[in-house]
Amino acid sequence: MFNFIGSGSAFNTKNGNTSAFVKSDNSLLLIDCGGTVFHRLQELSLLEGLENLYIIITHTHPDHVGSLGEVIFYSYYILKRRPTIFFPKKELIEGFLTSIGVSAEMYKLNSFERIEVNDTKLGEFSIEFLPVSHVDTIPAYGFIMRLNEKSFYYSGDANNISVSVVNRIMSGEIDRVYQDTCGLDYQGNNHLSLKKLCSIVQPEFRNKIYCMHLDKHITNEEIRDKGFNVVEIYK
Repeated sequence: MFNFIGSGSAFNTKNGNTSAFVKSDNSLLLIDCGGTVFHRLQELSLLEGLENLYIIITHTHPDHVGSLGEVIFYSYYILKRRPTIFFPKKELIEGFLTSIGVSAEMYKLNSFERIEVNDTKLGEFSIEFLPVSHVDTIPAYGFIMRLNEKSFYYSGDANNISVSVVNRIMSGEIDRVYQDTCGLDYQGNNHLSLKKLCSIVQPEFRNKIYCMHLDKHITNEEIRDKGFNVVEIYK
């Protein structure tokens, strides 16, 4: 369902910063906006002719917001449109954007944890933000989105999957999962190792899982050998 313009962790520059999108005609829904994202959006001509731009932010690490300012500036000055930012912590995202010179009139902010949107091109979609375990220094979120009568869980950066989300996967309430997955496995890891993912998700449900935010210590073959999928980069 989601197209990915990057699938790498912060240090896996070969794959680009992890970011996904859904586009219909002149409406674009973008998930995260790391340092490499604006360049890729330009390369792929995804911003041309946009009238509606929605950006979901999972947390404020640089590989997730590093080019958010550039995207907002481009939308405001070139497209003459104010993008809508979705992020639950209003003061945090406003403070970040102010610190990089993005003024409040350049964007719209929706900081509710449950959001419903009816876009003329994308149709109706809903977002349910869920706090996830990542780092102690800043809040991080995953979310469940319902779009086109399908439900998706997007983990953002997380070192676990909550029991409630796992139960919703097993019950069929969630159709597909996009999960932060890495090769390194150690105590205190801020990301979810493939080994730990295998212990959380039973084999019969692994075809629903699409691994993303991959580090340099894991291969697509290793992931697929365990029964999971790997997101593909849009070209």
